[in-house]
Amino acid sequence: MMPFSAESPSKQQCLIDAVSATANLIEVRGLEKRFRTRSGEIVQALSDVNLDIGENEFVSVVGPSGCGKTTLLRILAGLEQASDGAALVAGETIAEPRPDVAVVFQQATLLPWNTVLDNVLLPVQLRGERSRASMDRATALLSFMGLGEFTKKYPFELSGGMQQRVAICRALMRDPKILLMDEPFGALDAMTRERLNLELMRLWSEEKKTVIFITHSIPEAVLLGDRVVVMSPRPGRISAIVPVDIPRPRSLKTMSLPRFGVLCDEIRSMFGAELQAAFSL
Repeated sequence: MMPFSAESPSKQQCLIDAVSATANLIEVRGLEKRFRTRSGEIVQALSDVNLDIGENEFVSVVGPSGCGKTTLLRILAGLEQASDGAALVAGETIAEPRPDVAVVFQQATLLPWNTVLDNVLLPVQLRGERSRASMDRATALLSFMGLGEFTKKYPFELSGGMQQRVAICRALMRDPKILLMDEPFGALDAMTRERLNLELMRLWSEEKKTVIFITHSIPEAVLLGDRVVVMSPRPGRISAIVPVDIPRPRSLKTMSLPRFGVLCDEIRSMFGAELQAAFSL
């Protein structure tokens, strides 16, 4: 699909001016995204999305397939341009990829001809910044993620879960403020996924990043997030934002708490209401 042209810049500037004085690290106001298909049809992917995210916050995003979750994440990563509205990081409009924002995709996308260590070093290698300090950070990240013995291995020698841990280390290589994660554990088996959820929470606690985590799993969203953003079917809007009032640190035992079940049921009921509304049209 080809991006549809943006609307009046003066309207966008008004939105930017309105949010520039706030303390949130990420600010989204009136965000719209439209695509024009090859046949000329205009598809509305996102409509009037508004969201504030604070520094060091962990926000989970759930929604049905095709609701625009990944499109929203790509706009925040600077990989897509909004058709209208404003998306800002630290008060600056997101116009292109930023060094303080890193992305972990659904697939690890490691270079098969590079070792694990060289894959992690790739972001600094591309910028000509490889140094002793970057080598130390790469090895420290790999050790933290339990991959210290695999630095000289190649991706084909690793399991899917290990490959995703390498991808997370690579994303953290340049010490970004913001980590955007697009269903990074969706293709993994249940046991590996649970283990990586625990490792991600430990990593977030140590690295102090702002994380936006897209998932189709409601229990995963509740376990990981400070808040859960619930999106509607396309065109994607924010239906609700559910605070997760469960203390940290959390573990797999957290999922057996009565409050955990209540929050999951609350979010599931929102999807049920959305589906009923869609079928009644």
